[in-house]
Parts: sequence; structure tokens; C-alpha cells
Amino acid sequence: MRIQHLCMWTFAHVFKSVKRRVFSFICIICVFIIIIKWRITCTNVHPRLHLQHICSNYAKGVSVGNLCQSLCHTDGVPSLSCHSFYMEKEAVFSGTWMNKSVVFKALKKSPDTKELMQLSTVNQKNYPSEEEFSKLIQKNIKNKFNISINDVDAWRMSYIPNQVGGIERNVEMDNVWLLLQDNEYLALLLYEKYVIFPKLLGSCGSMYAVQKLDSISGYWHLMTLYDSQEEWEKRIKLSLMILDYLLSLEKKLPEPLHICDVKMNHFGVTSDTKKIMYLDLDSVHPRTIVDKMTGDGSECKQHSDCDFLDCRSFCNLITYKCEYGVVNNNLQIVCERIFLGWVMSGRVMVPGLLLGPRTPRVLIELLELCANPAGESGMSRAPATKEIRKRLYNLLINLKLS
Repeated sequence: MRIQHLCMWTFAHVFKSVKRRVFSFICIICVFIIIIKWRITCTNVHPRLHLQHICSNYAKGVSVGNLCQSLCHTDGVPSLSCHSFYMEKEAVFSGTWMNKSVVFKALKKSPDTKELMQLSTVNQKNYPSEEEFSKLIQKNIKNKFNISINDVDAWRMSYIPNQVGGIERNVEMDNVWLLLQDNEYLALLLYEKYVIFPKLLGSCGSMYAVQKLDSISGYWHLMTLYDSQEEWEKRIKLSLMILDYLLSLEKKLPEPLHICDVKMNHFGVTSDTKKIMYLDLDSVHPRTIVDKMTGDGSECKQHSDCDFLDCRSFCNLITYKCEYGVVNNNLQIVCERIFLGWVMSGRVMVPGLLLGPRTPRVLIELLELCANPAGESGMSRAPATKEIRKRLYNLLINLKLS
């Protein structure tokens, strides 16, 4: 009997030990999957693998662009450094090209070629004529940015910019159409003359390069208890630049642009620290497009079901349909996410750009009003007014001068 009890006791303890180890192993696997899926971290092996893939396609004549020759040269691109937390791209990494610090972005998806070509009875690709291709580009831009471009601009955009040397036109169409499906690449082209986004430098196949800017997160740190007067003044200056930038997104363009995925590292500053630009354009859209996204008539049970990231809307709680457009604005989101910081259960968990030991109470109260103009519980669903912006701007000017 004792032997039987001993065996049962031993088996129970072994089972518990194995169960704990299996549970621990599953937890490790889950954490690993989350890290990979959300791109919390990456290694510099990723950029090299993507370059190899691009250069392999270049050697086959599939990838074309003005970057290809120098990227795929034996010297390649020196000092590659990958970037984390970029969900919309297959890879984002920094490097040097033509003695310039640039950011390379590789597209995540293959292009949707259904509109570009059709299969004939012998399964051969039938490419559109030049006129048809230009019409497709015009339609794509109208759908994505509600912008109507003329035939000359459509013809210009149907070619790879700065391409050197003759290439097969069908291959070029494939590459152009792939790039024009990407929201960020298209925004860089369409708004280039307004100088509100980093400069597009070129492309090679499914990868393109943009001017590298320093993230404003480098001017901010968690150790605000040891904040110096100099650092505080720098952050006030950056905040004023952000306010000016948000105003340019509303007033300078044919239609106001909404930045719907607001993060500290998505704002960049030029090397002379005189200009702020937005770095991640995957979720930047004109107001009419955001209105369609948030008021598309889809089913909903609560207001958040109708949101597009930080661009928020309402659910019609009678019809249970998303029937409204975007109801907040860029200033409200920036006050909430950037100036105040990360808020959970009504408390600031991670201080923002303007929150620290030197922040006067009057500024905190104004930022709270800006982040939640209607005094709602939960996430704010109201725009920060022009009057709030004016008061905030004037207060920051006075703090800068004092």
C-alpha cells in the first residue's frame, strides 16, 4: 500500500513538474510570437536578407529603380540598422546611400495586379496601354487621397522617378503599380511640393528610400525628475513646432490631412532643428477618406468599433451602424498622446513631451482640456478647438520667454 501511495505521489509531482515546464515553454513561445508579430525587436540580419531578396530580383530583371545599382553593388549599403514597431512594412531600416543618411522601407504585400492586367486564353499577361495605365493611376489616387490629377501628372507618375537606363516597360509598370499601392509612398509623391514629409529619394522594386530625420523621442526621456531648464526649453520649442506643423496639415493643403497613428517616434526633426515632419505615413489620410473609414455603415456595438486607430467616431446606438465621420482632430490626439503622455484609467502612466516637474499647473489644466475638450469619461471623441490651440500656443510662447 505504501509503495502504491509512493508511486502515486511520485507520479503527481512529476506530472506537476512536467506541466509547469510545458506551460513555461508555451509562454515563451507566445512571447516570442508576440515579439515577432508586433516587431518589438529586430536584428540587423533582417535588412541584409531584404537587400539580398531585392538584389536577387534586380539580377533577374524583376526589380528596377534608381537605387538598385548602388544597393546591389559589391560594397552595398554600410552600417545597416533595423527599426522596430513598424507593422505596415515588411522591414524598415537605416543606412547610408550616396553619402546621405536614409531610411529604407520594404513593402509588406505584393501588388494587387487584377486591375493592372488580365490573363488571356493562353495565360499570358496583357498589360494596359499607356492611356489605360494613366487612368488606373488617376483612379487609384482618387480612391486613396481624394485628389484628381491631370493626364500629364498621371503619365509622369507612371514611370519610375530618376530611373537611369532603358528598362522593359512591362517590368516598370509592375514596379510602379506595386509602389503606388502603398499609402506612404503615394503620400510622399503627392505632397512633395508642400515639404511636409521627408523627401523621397528613390526606389528599387518593392523598397524605397526617404530622407532620414531624428525622432523627437530623442529629446524626451522618462527621467523627468532630473529635467534641466535647457531640456525643458527644448521641449517647449518642439511643442510649438508641432503646433505649427498641425496647422499646416489643415491650412496648407488642398484638403486637411489626419494623422491617425500618433506616436512620439513618428515625429521627426530636421538636422538644423528648424522643421518638424511626420515620418510614418501609412495611416495619414485626407478628411474625406477618414470619414469613409469611420462612417462606412459597418455594424458596431460600441463607439470604439467605428474608430480607425486614433481617429475616432461614434456608433449609432439605435441602428448599430457606423454612420458618422471622424469626430476628433489632430490637435486633440497630439495633446493626449504626445504632450500629456500615455494615459490609463484616467492617470498618466508615462509622461509626455510637456509633462514634468517644471510644468506649471495652468499648462497641465490646458493640456487636459485640449486632450478631452468635452470632459468625457473614457476616450475623448471631440475636436480640440481653435481657441484651445491659440491659448496653448500663447502659453508656450510665454513659458519659452520667461
